[in-house]
Amino acid sequence: MKIDLHIHTSKLSPDSRLDPEDAIKRARELGLDGVCFTEHDRAWELSDIQDLSTKYDFPVFRGVEVMIKEGGEILVFGLNINFTTVIDIDTLRKLSMESDAFMIAAHPFRGYPCHAISDFDTAANLVLKRPVFDKIDALEGFNGRNMEGNNIFACQLADKLGFQTSGGSDAHHLDEMGKCITIFENDIRNEGELMAELKAGRFRGSNGSNHI
Repeated sequence: MKIDLHIHTSKLSPDSRLDPEDAIKRARELGLDGVCFTEHDRAWELSDIQDLSTKYDFPVFRGVEVMIKEGGEILVFGLNINFTTVIDIDTLRKLSMESDAFMIAAHPFRGYPCHAISDFDTAANLVLKRPVFDKIDALEGFNGRNMEGNNIFACQLADKLGFQTSGGSDAHHLDEMGKCITIFENDIRNEGELMAELKAGRFRGSNGSNHI
């Protein structure tokens, strides 16, 4: 099952110009099997997600992309609350564990001069200074807004640390959708099934161009 697991929409992310219903229509055109709206520090109401999914007879999911004090952002699934301030990774992990949520480090090399670094070890040493990688459950290896080198390094870091990789377009505009995706082994129709598949590790990230 092919899902774009990282999408921002104009409904809750101020920097996005992507209408959620247009995103669903575009996903169907691309041959995707589902979408996940991961807004900046804001959570969709489950009823709104279910209404969209029913209206289009298409799986729609939700998550939150949370900015943390240590730098970077974490995609969180199963912790559907609004964040009004930047929090630290320990607090986010505590909240996630209390809600049985799932945490994925988003685009881990973004914001570092990794485009100018040719070897992985040097880049990884910069990124691993952030005390977050013992608090997450997976790592976003494929991000549609990253340079290719950053995604390559992210996948190498996931391998080094023993993490599964996810993929998502990180779309803020319609033409960005589907550039990277997550492939799940089983069909998923609701939030409970999404959480089960994430926790079981039955997924992998991919470039969308390989599957769309």
